[in-house]
Amino acid sequence: MIVEIVTAEIDFQIKENIRYARIKAGIDQVTLAQRIGVSEGYIGGIENPKDSAKANIRLLSRIAVALGLDSYSEIMPKEIIENDIVRLRLDLFNINTRSQVVDANGNVPERLKVLSKVKLSEKEYQFFKDRKQAYCTIIE
Repeated sequence: MIVEIVTAEIDFQIKENIRYARIKAGIDQVTLAQRIGVSEGYIGGIENPKDSAKANIRLLSRIAVALGLDSYSEIMPKEIIENDIVRLRLDLFNINTRSQVVDANGNVPERLKVLSKVKLSEKEYQFFKDRKQAYCTIIE
């Protein structure tokens, strides 16, 4: 499935890093949700690139503790992100992410490919700010 999302690039990176850290820790979404006191649906939304749900700083802290991470750097982007709001075109692979596990080599399976990333124009950014810009559009 090909989708376009309009989001803060840092939020997208954090969503992906949370999913990666959860799977590496061998924890499913239900267990993580129970450990941090939120619904499974909320964790699913945080990890789903088609959903605009995101984790605030307090929740990031609880997630890091629940996953047994050594540092917040394990869920934060590795580099400074220059773009604020971007339009990402993603190829989403058809996989179940709720209880996904690492492969035989200990790698977390990829669930998407970023096809393009474009910083919003001033006009597009204003639409986004005024909430006139759709978060997710299904392309095919």
